[in-house]
Amino acid sequence: MSFLSRIRGAASRRTVLLAGAGVLTLALLAVLVPALLLGEDGSDECRQAPVSARAQARDPERAAKELDPGEGVNRTGSLKRLLRTNGSPLCEGADGTQLAGRALVAATTGRTTADQHEPARPHTERAARVAHAAVLLLSEGNKSSRPDFPLGLNPYLAQMFASYIQDTSRGVMLGAVRDWKQPTVTDEEAAYEDRSGSGNWATPFPAGHDVHVVFPEFETAKKVVRRVATSPRAFATLYDAERARYAWYLERLTDTAQERPEMPESGTLSTELELEQSATLVAELMTSRTLAVKEGLVSSSDAFDRSVLRHTRGLYHPADHRIRTRPSAATLAQRHPDASAGNGAKAAERLMDGRVQLFAVFDAWVRERGIPEGRAQRLRVKMDSRYANALRLL
Repeated sequence: MSFLSRIRGAASRRTVLLAGAGVLTLALLAVLVPALLLGEDGSDECRQAPVSARAQARDPERAAKELDPGEGVNRTGSLKRLLRTNGSPLCEGADGTQLAGRALVAATTGRTTADQHEPARPHTERAARVAHAAVLLLSEGNKSSRPDFPLGLNPYLAQMFASYIQDTSRGVMLGAVRDWKQPTVTDEEAAYEDRSGSGNWATPFPAGHDVHVVFPEFETAKKVVRRVATSPRAFATLYDAERARYAWYLERLTDTAQERPEMPESGTLSTELELEQSATLVAELMTSRTLAVKEGLVSSSDAFDRSVLRHTRGLYHPADHRIRTRPSAATLAQRHPDASAGNGAKAAERLMDGRVQLFAVFDAWVRERGIPEGRAQRLRVKMDSRYANALRLL
């Protein structure tokens, strides 16, 4: 064999060996790379939102229809796939939490995220059922006692809760209502049985055409709201919505702090409960702020407060006279603020003092409307006690 032939033969063998090594490397990568991306349960560490979410995010009616769990809330497969509540969680980012969040907002509010500034219409049965099921699934998404869904969902969940702020406030304080088993209730269905106009357990001033979400089980809504409000932007959305609801409620009371003039002189129990709802939700938000700092989600309480101040719409004050209109509950969070929250450290400190926000508004309303001092003091004590008790339940 010539010298040239031996060189060619050696080169050919090296080529074969290198090619074989390349094939082996690719084979190893095919096995190892997926393994590196697997969680302990053998599933991917995170997953993107399903492809169907893109169309849902653009079409609220389609989103509500496709994600509707049904009257018995037993068809939750589509919602589970959207929120990835089984197996590996949603990935953070545009194709994960953001896309799923946009689809959920469309389904539950009847408006896309880009159209949230448009006037809200009363919720549909489907939309309210999706909201009920979303809270139920997210509260069960972790085997621990606390929900652990991706934080990227928080701004979108806050928009959903804000759209149902009357129901959210009620659900956080009371949990499931009486023996009501359905996931939703209409204004008419929630009227007290005597039909005398004596009240409504879903809302104090029913518009007559609203559908309300009835959140499942005691403390389910509370646990999810706590997780949501650990994000400053989501906190601001919920804080704005509840303070707007608080002003809406106060300005519709009579000059004796009652919901209706025909109520007996001692009839302030319903007023006490509604104001306690506001105190409870505001205290829960402050608890979320504490958790955010404790768990290292923000660098400090001051940083959290400054971020909330940047995101808040402003301050809310009730009118100085009784208002008799009854807008849809879906519009309460869209109320325009009555004043700016200001700028700087002092403004942030004042905004994030829940007692200051509740009682500065309440005391001004008492003075402007001439509420009897004895009655005002009773309401003040009830609110303050509820606020303090809610904070102690951290």
